[in-house]
This record gives sequence, C-alpha cells and structure tokens, in this order.
Amino acid sequence: MRSKVLQWLRDWEVLINGQDFAKARTLFAEDVVSFGTFSEILTGLADLEARQWRVIWPTIAGFTFDDPKIVISGDTAIVISLWHSQGKTKDGGWYDRRGRCTLVLRQDGEKLLCIHSHLSMEPGIPPLSD
Repeated sequence: MRSKVLQWLRDWEVLINGQDFAKARTLFAEDVVSFGTFSEILTGLADLEARQWRVIWPTIAGFTFDDPKIVISGDTAIVISLWHSQGKTKDGGWYDRRGRCTLVLRQDGEKLLCIHSHLSMEPGIPPLSD
C-alpha cells in the first residue's frame, strides 16, 4: 500500500500544479472533511473544491510534498508531510511558501480516496505576501 500512497501524492501534486480540479476530485471521497486556509471546516468534496482548491491553487506554483511519513493500518493510510511551493505576491512576484499536511487515505476498491485533508502554512509565512 505504501507505493500506492506515494503514487497518490505524486498524482495530486501534478493535478494541483496543473489546476486540474476535475481529475483531483477523483482522488477524494465525496464526503471528505477538511480544514481550509480561509474556512475553518470544509464538509464534502464540492465545498473543498470551491472554498479551498479554487481559491489557493491559482495563486501557487511548484507544489511538492517533501519526504512524507506514512502509517498504514488495514485499509487506511495516514500521511504527514512537509510541502513547499511558490506563492504569488500582490505585485505579481513570488515568495517561498512552505507548510505541512495531514491526509487520511482509505482504500476504496482498487483506488485510494482521501477522506480527510489538512494543509497549513509553516508558522511565520504569510498566506499572501505584500
């Protein structure tokens, strides 16, 4: 299962960087619950896409997971990882954007689906640089 989890992460990186919302949806359960950057709790895939992905993804580039740690129990994998990307500044420049995440993935037939996600910025890095 570890190799499937790593592939899931790589696939999601590509979809985030390509802003491919439709394909990204196929990696998540319809009833996913999440914490968001600008929303305390996001309930369901439509909410996650509308209030998190579509707000954040257009403002970043080069999103990559860094050395994920994976704990597997039965048909569930918990992933904790640092990540990095570039964020757009208000004047159109770029700044280094780093953070951490927790993901809970569940085996659903032949595929893994994310049932919980929480991505947050590293302390001290503003969500939007001036």
